[in-house]
Amino acid sequence: AADLEAARMQVFNAAWHADHGAARITYEAALGKLGATEAAFRMIDSCVQVHGGAGVLVGGVPERLYREIRALRIYEGASDVQKLVIARQLVARVEVNEC
Repeated sequence: AADLEAARMQVFNAAWHADHGAARITYEAALGKLGATEAAFRMIDSCVQVHGGAGVLVGGVPERLYREIRALRIYEGASDVQKLVIARQLVARVEVNEC
């Protein structure tokens, strides 16, 4: 529940910035995508684990969700790319504040 709520808030934060006319929401969008897909992966991985062997049977719900989340972690920028985007944005913010 905590993972789900944290991911939801990150996505809502990005949407709020976009709705309120932020010039760029690169940082917020990257946080939202990374947080949501990684939280979903952890939840689905737990689901597969709970279901044991049945969790990986072709055609089962856990197996289908596992395949789908794996793809979502790659679409629109892999999770590792999102981490790089976030890091670059943080470095840029620090550099601006140091001036």
